[in-house]
Amino acid sequence: MDRRMFVGRVVVVAVGASPVAALLAACGGDEDDRRPGMGGPMSPGMGGSGMPDWMMDDGRMDAQMGRDMRVIHRLLVGHEEIRREVADVPDGIRAVTTSEDPAVAELIRTHVWQMKDRIERGDPIRQMDPVFREIFEHHEAISMKIEQVSGGVRVVEISSEPQVELLIRQHARRAVSEFVAAGMQRAMSPTPLPPGYRG
Repeated sequence: MDRRMFVGRVVVVAVGASPVAALLAACGGDEDDRRPGMGGPMSPGMGGSGMPDWMMDDGRMDAQMGRDMRVIHRLLVGHEEIRREVADVPDGIRAVTTSEDPAVAELIRTHVWQMKDRIERGDPIRQMDPVFREIFEHHEAISMKIEQVSGGVRVVEISSEPQVELLIRQHARRAVSEFVAAGMQRAMSPTPLPPGYRG
């Protein structure tokens, strides 16, 4: 599988503050990634044949996928520069995701807005990950508010549907926060559905 086909078939997720913002997963980079601390165009272990089955989609790739994947890749590679705090609020979560590196802070903001747009349009990403698949299945029940803060963003993500609330909290803590903590290594693994989720 050549690099173009690989990039076209990888399903990614969001880093940022919520299911939307969040979403992170493994993907190919580009020439802009060749800078100190941000890795090369493809990170080690990212060969096409080594991708787990759950990360592969059904061959679809929307017009914005490559753009969004490049931002996600850079955030995953630079995950050690990111700080994140998540708190429960009624019906969902509040997450603050920041970096002292201005370039990384801008990537965080870009990623969060990209993922909010995907949620609002119901335009899925990382669909072979159970939590992401369910989030996009119920995207109309999710509300996100984004506020710019020093070094990044504050996101409040809620739903009036209790089952979707479970997904929001699982995505925030077991997906995005873990991506921030462990980077590409964590992004290579799927996210389990939350306890009590009935689908």
